[in-house]
Parts: sequence; structure tokens; C-alpha cells
Amino acid sequence: MEHGITSWFSLWCISQLVEQRLADGVLLCHRQGQQWQPVLAAGMPLPDTPLYAAGKRQFRRLGYPLCRNLKMGSGQFLSLSAQYPEYALFLLHHRRHARLPKAAWLGFFASMFTYPDRARQAVSILPLFEYFPLPLVRATPDGVVEWTNRALQHITGESAGNMVGRSLREFTLGADWPETRRLYQRLANEPELGIAVVDKHYLHPNGHLLQAETQLALVRDIDHNPLCLMGTLASLRPRAVAPPGMSLRFIPAPEQPEGVMICDANSRLEQVSPGFEQVTGYAEGEVRGSHPSLLRSGLHSWGFYRQMNRALNEQGRWQGEVWNRRRNGQVYPERLSISSLYGPGNEVRFVAVFSEMKQPDAEEQNAPPEEKDALTGLANRTSFQQRLVRHCRLNEPFALMILDINNFRLFNNAINHRVGDRVLQEVAARLRGRLRSGDALARIGSDEFALLVPGIVHHRQARIFGRHLLRALARPLLMAEQQLYVDATLGGALWPGPNEKDAESLLQHAEQALFGAKQKHEPLALYDDELNRNQSRRIRLQHDLTDAIQQGGLRLHYQPIVDTASGRVTKLEALVRWQHAELGAISPMEFVPVAEECGMVQALGDWVLNRACADLRRLELAGHSLLMAINRSSLEFQSLGLDGNEWLSIIEHHGLSPRQIIFEITESLFMQGNEHHLERITALRKAGCHIAIDDFGTGFSALNYLRTFPIDLVKIDKSFIDHLPGNQKDGLLLEGILRIIGDLGMQVVIEGMETPAQAAYLSTRPCHFLQGYLIARPMPLRELLIFLENYAGHTVPAAD
Repeated sequence: MEHGITSWFSLWCISQLVEQRLADGVLLCHRQGQQWQPVLAAGMPLPDTPLYAAGKRQFRRLGYPLCRNLKMGSGQFLSLSAQYPEYALFLLHHRRHARLPKAAWLGFFASMFTYPDRARQAVSILPLFEYFPLPLVRATPDGVVEWTNRALQHITGESAGNMVGRSLREFTLGADWPETRRLYQRLANEPELGIAVVDKHYLHPNGHLLQAETQLALVRDIDHNPLCLMGTLASLRPRAVAPPGMSLRFIPAPEQPEGVMICDANSRLEQVSPGFEQVTGYAEGEVRGSHPSLLRSGLHSWGFYRQMNRALNEQGRWQGEVWNRRRNGQVYPERLSISSLYGPGNEVRFVAVFSEMKQPDAEEQNAPPEEKDALTGLANRTSFQQRLVRHCRLNEPFALMILDINNFRLFNNAINHRVGDRVLQEVAARLRGRLRSGDALARIGSDEFALLVPGIVHHRQARIFGRHLLRALARPLLMAEQQLYVDATLGGALWPGPNEKDAESLLQHAEQALFGAKQKHEPLALYDDELNRNQSRRIRLQHDLTDAIQQGGLRLHYQPIVDTASGRVTKLEALVRWQHAELGAISPMEFVPVAEECGMVQALGDWVLNRACADLRRLELAGHSLLMAINRSSLEFQSLGLDGNEWLSIIEHHGLSPRQIIFEITESLFMQGNEHHLERITALRKAGCHIAIDDFGTGFSALNYLRTFPIDLVKIDKSFIDHLPGNQKDGLLLEGILRIIGDLGMQVVIEGMETPAQAAYLSTRPCHFLQGYLIARPMPLRELLIFLENYAGHTVPAAD
């Protein structure tokens, strides 16, 4: 539209008329003959038909029939400018006989001239405010009049031509002028002052003395140099005698200028203000055409945004506080106001105005300086604990979160310590970028970080913020000429809480939540009653497991492994079971980690090895020549002598050959970078034992280690065949792995075969051994003996 009347700033102006309560709905209309065609609407839908508004005054009441047709109670007609007589505003109200309070007009003035970028735009389109009932004047920084609107001309009795070029000194009481000049200079030199509210005396051209309250703002150009003064009269009253001096106060300028963004009907950004760029860090060219969701912090639920959209659809506006995210990843709080603007064909646009909220931490101002961690520059454990104690004393709600980098030692061992240090520095920087004002971050361990997050009162809020933190580590780290992926686990606890007594218990519970998350292989856990119960259960299991190992409370079950060439069972896997007298069956997924925690894993592993060897000897005496696969953890390897004699002596004690034993280990053992592990594995293989990688594909799957370490068998995890046949990508991946392993001279065991269709599919693939429920479930020795006597050999069943 010509004259830029619907430029982004004019769009904002229309919505701001609603925001400042000057109207419940606003229409920008274009005259077509005797009628007015609505072209833009704020706070109400855009009417489909032209409107008739009788009268010639530039500011007048609208007839009730017109307002009633628009489902409004009253309204005012306002011409924009003598330069653009074909445009006007209709200010509409729900109430009958609504009047426009002067305070609302003053609020509109402040909303225009408190913010630098908005003020610059306003002074460029001053003719559009010619008929506004708010008296306005533009003057040079030293007080020479450059422009006035009709309301000010009416008050002074002077035409625009007679006022332009004259100094405001001519309208000011002489005794007040020196102080007025000093005020102009202060506004130019002290931008933080904002708008000056001056109660002073004026001389009317007819000689009468008047007292007026004036609001005065200094507008700056793009280089922040003084551009002009903008003023308005808040009140004007006769005065018989002039007391000395004038009173002065200020409406402070905001610490951050407001940002404005305009979106089209599809919620895509069309235009943004310089304030938007300053607050968010995004340039207009980067975000044009994008959705505002690129600013989302992730701290609000979908329900929050659904309520926002519902308010926009039903009421045409929404305002509140929102956490958003800058371009650099830092989150911040803002006050946000969104208005719906309707254009031709009822096409909607959205104008959003926001300002950053600052959160000064007064309690911390007198706190002692924090001791820093030398590597990351964050607070260290001691200073963080001191801060934690202070926050607990305040008894204000907050969340304590502990973040641990998973398998951090791999960066040091597999690469080098310098890379490990750089990983910690990068993690610290990314976490710092996700902090809000008032949050605290510290490094409290070699690979542990602690965060104190005020204002979080519910677990849902804590989970949202926790996921927001973890997403900071989703992108790979570029260092050591490669991309490194960092995986982390987060545990947290809330203060105050029913189980929290002091800072020490809070920290302990956050650590327990972290531990619980790691045990369940989950990224995030929060301390609650369930976790408390689980912790109590783990403590009991630690005690009872010791008794079970020493008093024979454990059992071994065995699962057959079939040779695909002969169809016969040639191997068994030993699997430990625990039937608790009171708690029932306890899964190895639960009690093996408990054994590792309480230092019982070596005793558990030795019991399993002894029992499996004893049963294998019984099977041998019964005429079954089999190999026995036994799982050993990385912790057990660490305590094993370099010659492997502890395990070899147990095997020999039962009259077995080491060639009858397969030790299954996980990929993580290879990734620890411990050169002694290679020496131990080599010693076991030299003695005749076989080495297998268990659950291949679920860990790091670094094929480089397959050729570096002496491996005999690779056990492919069942997840690779769960969707076979039928999933082409899984099929291609499996075939690629089988081919590589075969080329390296190793044999393959496929785990988890459960369906005839899987068996038919695998029968045509180069796999050497099969294991799964389709063959047999794990079973105790007595059932195994019966199974082996009756097993006729594996054949491929007919697939469905």
C-alpha cells in the first residue's frame, strides 16, 4: 500500500492502540467514495463489507448502528493526515459511550518513544499522527520546533507555519529556560534517563500564564547521536502566579530495547525490528521466512503454546512471560505481547512485541567471590556447595541438577588427555550458553557438572529444562581433526521437598537420581518417592546378594547355541538367575549392577565360572561335548592377573580344557584404552580359551578393534534382526557386518532368533551359529539334559 501506511511500524502502531487500551478493536480503512473499506484489523476480525461513517470532523464518534453491526458498543473515527485523507482509523469499544482516557494516550506516547528503534521509526512517519488527540511536537535537540500536530496547534492557537522554526524558548517562562536547556543537554548526554516528565510554566501567545506537565523524549539516529526531541502535553491548566523553578522526574529507559516481529498467516517471519536482532542475536535475513519456534527454549510444554494459540484465535491477543533462546543457545526470559492483525480477505498477520526481563540476584551481591575451576572457568565444588547452602536457607524453590559425561575416560584413554580437557571446556561452554539469568553452573568432579536452577517447582518443569540442557550436547564436537559425540546423563532433585533436610541431603539425592538414570540407561531422572523406594531396594539387594553368593542362593540356566552347518547344539551360554525368597525373581539387569556397586562382582563372576565349569564337566560325563560361554565384565578383567591364571586355575580344577571355555566380553572393554586388557586376552587365548564380543552393535561398534584384538566370535545383538525380514535397511546393515566379520576371519553368532521367518532369512546368510527362543529358552541343567537327549538338530522351519 502506498505511503508505507502498512509498514511494519504502522502495523505495530495499530496493535499498540489495542495494547494500551485505547480501543478493544482497531480498523485501518481506505475511503472508496462515501464508504470506508477496512484493510487491516487488530483485536477483531476484518469486516467483509465497506462501512459508512458520516461527518467531516477528523476525530468524531461513530454511529451506534455501525458499531452494532461490528458487534461493538461504541467507537471513534480518526483521520490519519491531511496528506493522506483517504485513510482513517476506527477505534472501537465493547462498552457503550466509551471515552478515551488521556492516560491511555500518554501510555501510547511512552510505548513509541521509550525504545530507540521504535522512536526512530515513529519520527519518520509523523504525518500519520497529525489528527491524533494527543498534542505532539518535534524539535531539534536544542529546542527549535520542526513539526506539530493539530492538537498542539489548537492548544497554542498557532498554525503549524507560525510555529515551525521558532525556539521553544518563546513559549517558556523566561526564568525556567536555563533549567530547560540543561534538561535538553542531560537527555542528550544520559540515554538511560528515558522520558523526562516536566511540570513547568508556559506563556500562551495571548499572554496568559499556563502550567503544564510535559513528557519529553530524545530520539537518536542509528549511530546513537541526538536526532530530535519529541514532546507531548500530559496536562495544561491556567496559572495566575508563577512559583520559581520546575519539577522533574523520569520514566527510565528499558535496559534492553523491545523487539518486534511480524508473521504472516502461516506464522512465518516477514519482518523484524533492530531490537529483535539485538535481543536474539539473529539478523533479519537469517530469520525471514522461518517460524518463531526457532526461538523456543524448550522450557514450555505444548499445552502452554496451545493456550497461547487459543487466546489468539478467540481474543485476538495474548500476553505473558516466555523463556526463549538466543542465536548462541542462551535462554532468557521475556515479556511477550502478540496481537492478531487482519488484512484483505480476512488474511491474518501476527505482531509480537517483546522485551527481555532481567533477574538481578540481590542475595548474591554480598556473597564471597567464587573459587574457579582452572580448566573450565566455572565455579568449583567448594564454592558451589557454599552457594547451595545459601539457597537452601532462602527456602525459595529451585532444582539441583548433576550432569555426568558418560564414558568420559574413553576420550582420555583412546585419544589423549588434551582432547579430554577440550571436551570438558566445550561441554562447559555449551551448558553455560543454555543458562538463564540467575542460574548457577559449576564443575564438581572430573566429568561432573552441577547446576542450580531457581524457580523450578514441579518435576515437569525440571524435565523440560533437563532435556533443554542435554540438547546442548547433541551436536558433535569438532576437535582432534574428527567429530566427537558426547553423551551425558542428568540427575536432579527439587528444593524444598519432603525428603530434603539440608543442602547435603539434596546433593546426595541428586547424585542418587543420576545413578538411577545410569542404571536404567535413561538420559534423565529426578529424585522422588519411587526413586527413594528403589534406592532402599538396592541397599537391601546389596546385603542379600552377598548372602546369596555365599549360601548358594543363585542358579545357572543355560541357553543352547546351534551350529548352522551341522544343525547341532555345539555351545551353551551360562546365564545367572536369582530367585529371592521374598522379592521373587530378580533380573540380572538389576542385580549385576548392584554387585558392581558394592564390590561383589568378582565374587559373583567366580561363582558363575565355578558353577558353569562344574556343570560342563557333568555334561561331558553324560556324553555331550560342548563349549561353555561365560560372561565376564570389564570390572572383573581389571582385577585379573596379566597371565589370566585365576580363571585358568578354576577351569583346570574341574578337569576341563581351556579350549572348552568361551569368555564373552563387551565392546566397552576394548574402548577403555587399557593396554593390559590386550595382554590378559592374549594370555587367555594362548592357553586355549576362546574370546567373544557380546551384544555387538549396541555399544561403540568400532570395527577397528575387531582387527586390533584377538577375537574368535562376534555375537550380533538381537536388535539387528528384530525387524527382519521386511526391513531393507536392517537387512543391508546386517549383511555388511557379516561380510566384514567374515573377511576378518571371525565367526558370527546371531542372538535373539525367535520366529520361523527369521530362521528362513538367516539360513541364506553367512552366519555360523544361531541362538534364540526359537531353538530353546534358557533352562536349568536337569532340563538341559533332557533337551539335549531329544534334540534332533536344527532345521529351517517353513516361514509364514
